[in-house]
Amino acid sequence: MSNTAIRDAMINSVAAHKASAKHYEELYTLMMAYEDSAVEYFSENQMGERCLTHPKAGDLKERVYSTVNAFKNPLFEAALWIKGEMLDIQGMINAMKGRETVMKRQLTTESKKRDDLEELEKLNLGKTTLRSFFKSKDGKEKDILNL
Repeated sequence: MSNTAIRDAMINSVAAHKASAKHYEELYTLMMAYEDSAVEYFSENQMGERCLTHPKAGDLKERVYSTVNAFKNPLFEAALWIKGEMLDIQGMINAMKGRETVMKRQLTTESKKRDDLEELEKLNLGKTTLRSFFKSKDGKEKDILNL
C-alpha cells in the first residue's frame, strides 16, 4: 500500500469518526424526542416515569452534547503523530544529504588546495608543469603570486 493510499485511508477514517460522533448526538436527540412523545403517551403524562427528560436529570441534554463534542479521535491523534514522525525523518534525511554535499565540497576544495600547493612548489623550484608549459616568465610569476 502506498503512502498516499495510507494517508487517504487515515483521512477517511477521521471523517468517519467525526460522522460517528454526530450520529451519537442525533441518536440521543431522537431518544429524548421519543421519550417526550411516546413515553408521555404510555405513562399517561407522568413525569416520574421518564429517564432522559426527567426533571431530576437536569441538564442531561447539554451534558450529552458536551460529552459527544469532547470525543477525541484516536485515529486523528495517530495521524498527527505519524505526520510529525515522518517530518522528523525527512528532516534527518535532508540533514544527511546536506552533510554529504558539504563533505564533497570540502574534499574537492582540499584536493584543489593540494594541487595548487604542488604546482606552487614546482614553480618555485623552476620546474615546468603542464599548467605552466605554454606560459611566459611573467605568467609564471603571476601564477606564483596567485597561488
